[in-house]
Amino acid sequence: MPLATGQLIQNPPPDQTILSSRQYRLWEDMLENRTGVRIKVQREEYVRTEIAKRMAECGWADADSYFREVLETLNGPREWSILLDRLLVKDTRFFRHQPSHDYVRDRIATRAAADPAQTFNIWSAGCASGEESYSLALDASEGFTMAGQADNYYIVGTDVSGDAIATARKGIYSSSRIDNLSLPLKQKYFSVVNEQRQQIIKPVRQRVAFLILNLLEQQEQYHHQMDLIFCQNVLIYFKQWRRRDIVNIFEACLKPGGCLIIGPGELTDWESENMTRIDRSGIQAYEKVMV
Repeated sequence: MPLATGQLIQNPPPDQTILSSRQYRLWEDMLENRTGVRIKVQREEYVRTEIAKRMAECGWADADSYFREVLETLNGPREWSILLDRLLVKDTRFFRHQPSHDYVRDRIATRAAADPAQTFNIWSAGCASGEESYSLALDASEGFTMAGQADNYYIVGTDVSGDAIATARKGIYSSSRIDNLSLPLKQKYFSVVNEQRQQIIKPVRQRVAFLILNLLEQQEQYHHQMDLIFCQNVLIYFKQWRRRDIVNIFEACLKPGGCLIIGPGELTDWESENMTRIDRSGIQAYEKVMV
């Protein structure tokens, strides 16, 4: 059934070009204006194909009319959300950058040993389908164990994709997704759903909350609340000036003494008088100065 007045398309051939260069640029610009993400040249064909598929599903033959539907009508926000889930990259895995996760575990162990009563708050920014957030939860649990303390941490995982957040909240992953984890970690933190899938255990899931959120928006509810912010393989999709804006937002959300960890090389020209680079090989991390 068409969204509104679109003309029904009957299974257009895959190689049919629906978007002109002008029309594609409109979508490209809207994506960047709303999310900050700039589509890479090598992904242009994928984006064109996904928009064409969605138009066909909804019965739209005219690309300009469909664009106006998304931009101007009451149904637009819902349709934009569906498109966004399809267009954005959600590639992730558990412990994607092991040196960074090793540092998180060690840092939490040190802090927990020094102040057992301190609650450790972590923000997993751009968490996709949750693997990063749960990796951080395992880091935290292992850190508190190393310190001889009971778990006292909470994690918020955020992403702009509603589909990704829905997957993350379930905490269920195919067995192949956790192949890189050690057997002790699997046995300690996962329960078997069936032969193909395993789920993060409930005590860990209860310490992780997932929210839909755009990184470009000021997160004042987090100001000075976070002990650690972890954001990897996300900034690379933004222009350099956007990356700096996002990192400035992160800085405001950290407590004094809090830590920001990004992917190595994702931001090379950022400095702040309130942040110092952490001297640890293999990672890119900053600590907010104490006041």
